[in-house]
Amino acid sequence: MYDVLSAQTTASDSFYAADTVVAAAGVVATVVVGWFGIWAVLHVAHPRHRLTYTVTCAPLVPGVHDGSLVISHNGTPLADPHMVTVVLTNPGRRDIASSAFDRGEPFRIRLAVPYAKLTTTASEPSDAQAPPARVRDAELRIGPGRLGSGTTVTYQVLVDTVPTHECRHSLLDVQVQCVNASSPSMV
Repeated sequence: MYDVLSAQTTASDSFYAADTVVAAAGVVATVVVGWFGIWAVLHVAHPRHRLTYTVTCAPLVPGVHDGSLVISHNGTPLADPHMVTVVLTNPGRRDIASSAFDRGEPFRIRLAVPYAKLTTTASEPSDAQAPPARVRDAELRIGPGRLGSGTTVTYQVLVDTVPTHECRHSLLDVQVQCVNASSPSMV
């Protein structure tokens, strides 16, 4: 009289028609979306800030080593003058705020030279304001100050003798990386 429709899947039916396959796919999709949501929330709540820096050095007057040229700066004679270029870059998508400098401590680059004088500061893009910098005891001290996303700041320091450099910082939640430049005179 009446035919009873069977809800059972036979071997000839498609595999995706089975209720267990559909339920399992739903569970897998829910887990994947859940993990992605957790990752997105943590990524937005705790962004990674990155700062790269490069230190290069070049002689102020290349090829003069016989003492026939005397160079001085503000009355201080320089025996072997070199120009040190320090480049800080924020390649990240977020600004590095001045509050990232723990206890207001600056980003420091010790040059280990008897004389150092900050000569120029430049930033790219040109409308970006560079963090303040000063030289104290042959150490370039940068900041605290905001370093905008995608900003590159260049500091040039006049030194006497070939320097070595050491970087120290107390930046919070900022990954700092030294990018080696092809400068044969830096150690």
